[in-house]
Amino acid sequence: MELDKRTFAIIIIITTVVSYFIIRKFFKIAPRYLAYAVIGIFLGLIVGITIAWPMSTLLGKFGMIVSPYVLGIILLIFVEAFIIEGRDIVRAIVNKYKF
Repeated sequence: MELDKRTFAIIIIITTVVSYFIIRKFFKIAPRYLAYAVIGIFLGLIVGITIAWPMSTLLGKFGMIVSPYVLGIILLIFVEAFIIEGRDIVRAIVNKYKF
């Protein structure tokens, strides 16, 4: 079985969400920060896949090696940013789009 891009993204989503539930259980993280992390996961995946997907086709075999790392780094940056500054980011999004 060959790993396609859709399966790759699904594996990353499932692994990340399960990891955060395990981390929350063992380290007693507040649900608010977990919610910020999940928002960061989804936005990080959108931005990361937008950047990594073309990279995998443009750079050929080298892109297939580098693009998962690029996606992982972008995902990590978004998750950490949302955990650290989650309240301010969510408020800015809500105020801008009037949810």
